[in-house]
Amino acid sequence: MEFLIEQFDNNFQLSKKGDSRIILSGNWSSLFGKFKAEIHRNENLIYSIVRKWNIWKWNMSYFIENNYRQSFILTAKNKWHSLYEMAFEENIYELKIHKGRKKSIFKNGKQIAEIDESLVEIFYHDKIRIITNDQESINEIFLIIICLKIGEENSGGLTFDFGNIGKTEPVNEHWRP
Repeated sequence: MEFLIEQFDNNFQLSKKGDSRIILSGNWSSLFGKFKAEIHRNENLIYSIVRKWNIWKWNMSYFIENNYRQSFILTAKNKWHSLYEMAFEENIYELKIHKGRKKSIFKNGKQIAEIDESLVEIFYHDKIRIITNDQESINEIFLIIICLKIGEENSGGLTFDFGNIGKTEPVNEHWRP
């Protein structure tokens, strides 16, 4: 199954490819250096996120609370920030960042999604393509992507992004949903 996230400045909308109905929406904001985000379904808040930087561990963490007041943490697991992990209910989600603006999401050690961001961003608009074989986890996939997008700005104009230049995780080119 293929989904698209459209980013307009600091707002995000998730829909199925070929269907204009919005499944989830999200946005992030910053006040006095504190970054936070919210994710909504049909105007109802389902996740609140606060991004925190631990200067001593040189580590980024995202503190997440759902609409049932349950708390979760998405944390960078290495110093290159190419591997993130989140324990969510009974599942462990991992995000691996690859070269070329590609990412993979794993659930309990099994790959469930491939994420590909567009190479060229034009005038405040960016698209992210998600291919998944686990449609039931689309909320968590969207949540993880939004966490990593907190603080990124589309400042207009034309931008070329050549991906992460540092050390990254290898891509499984043979994975298919």
